[in-house]
Amino acid sequence: MNSKVDLRIIKTHTKLKTALAEMMNDVPFDEITVFDLCEKAGVRRATFYKHFKDKYDFLRAVTTSVINDISVSVLSNEYNLLSPVDYFTNFVKEILDYFNKRPTILANLLESNTFPLILDIITSCTETSLIQDLLNAKQYGASVTTDIVFTANFINGGISKLLLEWFKNSSISQEELTRKIAEILAKFFN
Repeated sequence: MNSKVDLRIIKTHTKLKTALAEMMNDVPFDEITVFDLCEKAGVRRATFYKHFKDKYDFLRAVTTSVINDISVSVLSNEYNLLSPVDYFTNFVKEILDYFNKRPTILANLLESNTFPLILDIITSCTETSLIQDLLNAKQYGASVTTDIVFTANFINGGISKLLLEWFKNSSISQEELTRKIAEILAKFFN
């Protein structure tokens, strides 16, 4: 019986995610209502509120899901066997590729007031991973001379800010951005 309940939840979340993506091709997130989202997805509002507090809670769930999918993709491509610099550089590439395939959604997010929330969600999702990678790097002989948590937050915040600025005004190529990020990260992993 539990698998049926789980399957229904997965189907509901999938319908809502698909509806949100379709709507964000035309409308900024700020203008999307729960009513409109549920109508587009064919999901009752009561069902939506059974799973999410509001549209921002739903956005947090969707963003977390996307970041988790990106993490799985990076790990499945064996980047995890590379150095932490290569891993995080490839993670940034995957994020850039994700949004490059969805330019209208990115434009709508940048125009809305929710992009800082999305960056906060991304940094929250990647913080634990970065701390673990710094611990692993130290364990395998890399010289990490600063406090691990402080360094992780510093790197995480810096990458988030660089991505935000690049999305707003991509004055350099994606390759140049990732190369510069790799150069900076290399300084943390001797």
